[in-house]
Amino acid sequence: MPLAWLLGALFATAGLAATGREIEVGISRHYALVILGLGLGQSFTAPVLAALAGNLPLLFVCSAATMATGIVGARAYTRIAGLDPKTAFFCGVPGGVVLMAIHAQRSGISESHVTLAQTIRLLVVVVLYPPLIAYLLPPDAAQLAQEAAMIQPTTLTTLIMWCCAGLGAAQVGKTIGLPNPWMLAPCVFAITLASLGALPAMVPDGLLIAGQIVLGVSLGSRMTPAFFRGSHKLVLASLASSVSLSALLLALGALVSYGSGLPMSASLLGMAPGGMPEMTVTAHALGASVPLVLGFHLVRVVLSNLLIEPTWKLARAMRLL
Repeated sequence: MPLAWLLGALFATAGLAATGREIEVGISRHYALVILGLGLGQSFTAPVLAALAGNLPLLFVCSAATMATGIVGARAYTRIAGLDPKTAFFCGVPGGVVLMAIHAQRSGISESHVTLAQTIRLLVVVVLYPPLIAYLLPPDAAQLAQEAAMIQPTTLTTLIMWCCAGLGAAQVGKTIGLPNPWMLAPCVFAITLASLGALPAMVPDGLLIAGQIVLGVSLGSRMTPAFFRGSHKLVLASLASSVSLSALLLALGALVSYGSGLPMSASLLGMAPGGMPEMTVTAHALGASVPLVLGFHLVRVVLSNLLIEPTWKLARAMRLL
């Protein structure tokens, strides 16, 4: 089963949460994201970064197209859940749970509606994409060989110091207001050192598995009765929107791969309407290009911060919503 550790933890925790039991993840999610950020960033060598830089224009176009598909996803919320167009738009745009909740708060719309919709879509994507891509596509043999070649002995002391350095980078990222600082800042830190050939340690698979489990528990713990209470139509709209967006972006991802020559699995995960941590972990588990998938989602985070409000205003002016 692809992504078994994350999905197993998710389903088990969701089952417990659905019975009304409170499951506190707390700060352990932050530590897990730090570890995942360091582990995913270590795959960025100088040649990989150079290749990624050459694809930046395409990544920007793909990210803009992904944001635009939110207009399609928003229609389910207006028709099924009866939401106003602006709330429906922020529910439908695949921009990440935390980021879209922040934008909802700034725009004066229902933060709880946006959070629920974004969370359900994330769950649908995490459950749908790994088995689908594993079934349709073989692992990227070149990527797996590259990752295997990078494995080197790491002492426990060095690993602990490396994780502490990643935690320090996360604190700096949080201080300067970086989106998703717990994963992104350590990842950028690891990318910088890996591209310079100065990576002090490699995060072992055991720690990456532990990070997956914590991430799965974090997602599953949200599925409480209170989370869904009085929101049956919104849940139905979220499911409909998530499935339609996934189908649309799978098609667009395939077109991007055929048109550009990028690996199919990386294109599909890069265009997926899921979150950056979940999709990059999926890429690692499936042997897809982690740097490319991470590049897709990093660009999307930047564009979402800059263009979400202008995109809404343009869609409204064009009477698309």
